[in-house]
Amino acid sequence: MECKGFVDASAVIGKLDKRCYGQFIEHLGRCIYGGIWVGEESGIPNRKGFRLDVLEAIKELNPKVVRWPGGNFSSGYHWIDGVGPREERPRRYDMAWGAEEPNAFGTDEFLEWCRLVGAEPFIVVNAGNGTPEEAAGWVEYCNSKGGTYYASLRRRYGHADPYGVRLWGVGNELYGRWQIGFCLDGAECARRTMEFANEMRKVDPSIEIVAVGCEDPEWNLEMVKKAGEYFDYLSVHIYIGGDKPYRELAAVPLDIEERLRNVYGLVQSARQRYGVKREIRLAFDEWNVWYPEAKAPLHEQVTGVRDAVFTGGVLNALQRLCREVPIGCFAQTVNVLPLIIAAEDGRMALTPQYLVFKLYGENTGDHVLKTAVDTDHYRSSGLMRPVPYVDLSATATEDGRTIYLHVVNRHEKEPAELEISFRNFTPKEASCMYVAGEKVDDRNTLGEPDRVKIERKDGTVEGGRLHVDLPAHSVNVIKTLG
Repeated sequence: MECKGFVDASAVIGKLDKRCYGQFIEHLGRCIYGGIWVGEESGIPNRKGFRLDVLEAIKELNPKVVRWPGGNFSSGYHWIDGVGPREERPRRYDMAWGAEEPNAFGTDEFLEWCRLVGAEPFIVVNAGNGTPEEAAGWVEYCNSKGGTYYASLRRRYGHADPYGVRLWGVGNELYGRWQIGFCLDGAECARRTMEFANEMRKVDPSIEIVAVGCEDPEWNLEMVKKAGEYFDYLSVHIYIGGDKPYRELAAVPLDIEERLRNVYGLVQSARQRYGVKREIRLAFDEWNVWYPEAKAPLHEQVTGVRDAVFTGGVLNALQRLCREVPIGCFAQTVNVLPLIIAAEDGRMALTPQYLVFKLYGENTGDHVLKTAVDTDHYRSSGLMRPVPYVDLSATATEDGRTIYLHVVNRHEKEPAELEISFRNFTPKEASCMYVAGEKVDDRNTLGEPDRVKIERKDGTVEGGRLHVDLPAHSVNVIKTLG
């Protein structure tokens, strides 16, 4: 299969906020306990109780933001239970997931873990059965330099300096009746958001607020109309059923991109209609593919190359949406719908989806460039539209000397001969790293953890054009030096 691409180095779509490659961890199943945290007395190698192999694997992802503690869990979580000496913390019943929460992993553990992996913390406050006062106290505990109660409590527990947490979510999926303390409509959620944001910003006016949004236009309109001056981002969650034919799953990122653009467009129209001056963008802070076997209480699944192709398509879409959707959080990092499978016996496996995040996290520029691609198409019966076999996005470094090409070949059987031409950039050499495996259903498991790997090849440059062969069902990052 032959295809041609074009990159205009002088046509910058926008600056890439690398928080779009973010992660999400929740007190659910074995994500936190057994995944992120094993405790200092565990026989599994750990650093201050943090599982060491998982810690190192997440550091290699280079995530710029991590969302915590939920998810549904956040709507019943009272942060004060998770601070102070661990032996004195209460064991609580988690109504969200019907589990027992030991509170061994709390605010200080999360923020220390974020420091170790190099991620910005994104904390979601309890806007379900919690109160604005409780949320404001959490902001004080994390950010205040003063001598007031919660700031002094932080110092008493051994943390003299404020953490400076910038990003805060007010609630999770409050539109859903599965949520503790759900709201009946967008107007009720808007009122609640205003109350929480008002008290939280009284403590620290510099924080950024993520409010609960969805794909319901009426809900989002009410949120912007009534509370638009109180938040900076509106959240959107999208999960995709994994039990689709391969080509349909590979096509879904096009639909996700369109759906996010539609939500953003509605938000901007509402801002204009109701005179909201505060800029509002989207936080795509839960997304993944979800297979039928991933059921409560553990929500475990083992994804493969087909899901890596889906993931590469979503990350390309988020690059193109850099102005509209600066924050993305994959759900979830460890053991729950996971990138990383961490077993109780100390074994670990990194899924092909993990490998895609690693590729992008280590090989991305600072600015998203305008691209075009000429390729064969197939027709998606689910989307009822033609789908290009090859998807192309490009990012450039600040100095303009390096361009990264992020290329997905959706075809399940045929490799693609890709030729890229450039405007205002002269390529000199190129190298390619890719995730493909042998078949679309190849997976990494605890018994066979290295079946799918990141592989490498060189591209060729002739007459100012780049040539590279893309394997079938592959996600590729091509580093091009000018």
